[in-house]
Amino acid sequence: MKRFFLFLSVFLVFSSVVAGASQPKKDLVTGWYSWDPYQFEDTSSGVPFLTGLDIALVTAILKEMGYKPIYKPVSWKQHQEDLKTGDRDFAAGATKTKTREAFVYFSKPYRFEENALFILKGKQGDFDVSSVDRFLKGLIEKQKKIAVIDGFIYADPKVNEWIADPRNQKLILRVFTDQESFEALISGKVQGALSDRLVGSTLIWRKDWGGQIESLDLNIKTPIHLMFSKKTTTPEFMAKVNQAIDTLQETQKYQEIIRTYLYPVLLLQTVSSLWFQIVEIIGIFAFAISGLLIAYRQNSTLFGAFLFALMPSLGGGIVRDMIFQRHPIGMLTSPLYLALVITTVLGGMVVVRLMQHYKAAGKRSLFSASTGETFLMVTDALGLASFTVTGVIVSVVARVEPLWLWGGFFAIVTAAGGGIMRDILSGGKYIVALHGGLYAEISMFWGVLLSCFLIYQSNSVEVDPIKYAVVITIIGAFVTRLLCYFLKVPTPRLKKA
Repeated sequence: MKRFFLFLSVFLVFSSVVAGASQPKKDLVTGWYSWDPYQFEDTSSGVPFLTGLDIALVTAILKEMGYKPIYKPVSWKQHQEDLKTGDRDFAAGATKTKTREAFVYFSKPYRFEENALFILKGKQGDFDVSSVDRFLKGLIEKQKKIAVIDGFIYADPKVNEWIADPRNQKLILRVFTDQESFEALISGKVQGALSDRLVGSTLIWRKDWGGQIESLDLNIKTPIHLMFSKKTTTPEFMAKVNQAIDTLQETQKYQEIIRTYLYPVLLLQTVSSLWFQIVEIIGIFAFAISGLLIAYRQNSTLFGAFLFALMPSLGGGIVRDMIFQRHPIGMLTSPLYLALVITTVLGGMVVVRLMQHYKAAGKRSLFSASTGETFLMVTDALGLASFTVTGVIVSVVARVEPLWLWGGFFAIVTAAGGGIMRDILSGGKYIVALHGGLYAEISMFWGVLLSCFLIYQSNSVEVDPIKYAVVITIIGAFVTRLLCYFLKVPTPRLKKA
């Protein structure tokens, strides 16, 4: 009997081993290191979780094949060593090189990567980036020192050769992270920093370095691959990987991933520029003035005037952020917005008192009513245009789908929602956005156009088309509002008056 149970135990163990060997491996071990926005830990919810563009793309590609990745933290250098030994199955975000082809299989490209030179603002004249050759030659002639990521392979072979050349080492500062690179730039240790364009832009956004650092286009781009260890995978397996990449890129899921992780960075990089901030400030000022006029007509208290000014300028954004459950609410991220409204109210009170003084003294007013109305209309149109863009951008950041629907809706909420709250607060029966001329409709129209463009551009990570789209949206909404007002374009209504 003992022999029988011993034989049975050995048989079951042997069967399980054979069965396990016959089952295909479904978990593939990989690694990650912080490289925002491609891979990073999101702590916004209070519980850290791994996310990023590469994380989402790789997970989706492997899911097409019936596999799932297991992520373990590791440095990029050690990650490659683990692929040689077979301790890890694959790595994402890789540039194809002959050295690496000795120990890994490369997939077809699943995205592209672009490099840029990041410099201190106002130092564009120190670099000639009209071509890679002129850029590298200029570094030597002007003795400009640049920071590079140690072990990183840049998009142009000429750049990599220049970095490896022993004669150029005194012009190179090797660091391990992009943050070290940018901190060296700010401190003056280097005059430039080479980085992945999106990584650098994300870092500037996260650290609020937009006022200090800007980027110069080098116009160098390279395809990015997955690389799988030859110790644990086969060419037949790689054929399945390539098929999964093709399948994913043809789906809506691929576009959604691109929008989720790249567009917030590209859009926020655009709206963080000085020109957009000026337009936004003018818009807040104009909306605050519109509330101040109601306070003047109703002879409100100072606090009442403040509320009437606050609602149109910031109310729509507050409602939008509450719907999205944004933390913190946008207006709380900077004291500038509230300070601008308070300053407008106090300045408005001074102007009103001066006008009363001039009138009592029988003097002519400094500004005619028509001049004031025109000024208010122009600034209000700027506010409508900038808030329309802001509404779409926050929709992208909040990852709402479909964007073509919600982008236009939240453009209205941001641009016209505060005005509706103001009119309700004033106690009047007439709500401008609901009974006046074309206003909210303009915001919706241009918000939908911008949203559709972003959907159309999902397969591109170029910042310039997005920047131009934002500029066109602002100009379009601004001009449309002025034309509708001065040409007295009628508003479509449910029934004839």
